[in-house]
Amino acid sequence: MQKIVLKIGGSIITERESENFPLVIEEIKLRADAYVRFDEIRRIGRELKEALDEIPTRLVLINGVGPFGHFLAKHNRPADEVQESDRLLSEKLVSELRKIGLDIVPIPPPESCEFADGKFDIDYLWEIAEMLLEEGKIPSTYGDMLDSGKIISGDDLAELIAERWHADRIIVATDVDGIFTKNPADYKDARLLKRIAAGDTKADAEVEYTISKIDVTGGMQSKVEKMKRAAAAGIECRIINGMKPGNIKAALLGDESFGTSIVA
Repeated sequence: MQKIVLKIGGSIITERESENFPLVIEEIKLRADAYVRFDEIRRIGRELKEALDEIPTRLVLINGVGPFGHFLAKHNRPADEVQESDRLLSEKLVSELRKIGLDIVPIPPPESCEFADGKFDIDYLWEIAEMLLEEGKIPSTYGDMLDSGKIISGDDLAELIAERWHADRIIVATDVDGIFTKNPADYKDARLLKRIAAGDTKADAEVEYTISKIDVTGGMQSKVEKMKRAAAAGIECRIINGMKPGNIKAALLGDESFGTSIVA
């Protein structure tokens, strides 16, 4: 049975670049649905269900939070407000996926993770996740701000969980086709890198990374660095465009004809 960590970017499931996202939690609760891409969540849920029905798979699901977390953190909102906003998005995601028939259980990071001695401690989160996996359920978690004010990103969680679990693969679904030498939206000569080795510094030198206006976790460059560490530990990592229908299902089924693979 394959073991996969799937991280779905906030750029897929939310209106990520919105400059008008509310900063007060009461208003966020009232207006949240306007910033959630429910159609994309349902489509991804159907792809997950179809893939899991075809190939025996144990899956840990992680989601990015888009403006629900990044926008509030960028504007220095208190940790408890960021946490409540992130949890709200998680609840909406989980609710939609359960309607499709996925047995998914959320694990909020503030209740299960710590930052101590300069590193993240996910011991309790993993204890819960491991129990859920043994029961045949899908553990679901997300990037969030811890009580200390330290942000544990979805990419941090993907790396840490995959290494603890000795996962076969991390799939990171974003809104771009993979890692390019330049931003393909701005440069016609941008070239997709199909395969990057964990120790390949030449590939790093070729890439011009861009960061979203609201991203507080380092953007694509930070994502690649974390995936390289996981790859060095023997876990294949894929960065794919999860906005394209069928890509997430195909990646779960092992199709490597698209996206960027990061390997040892």
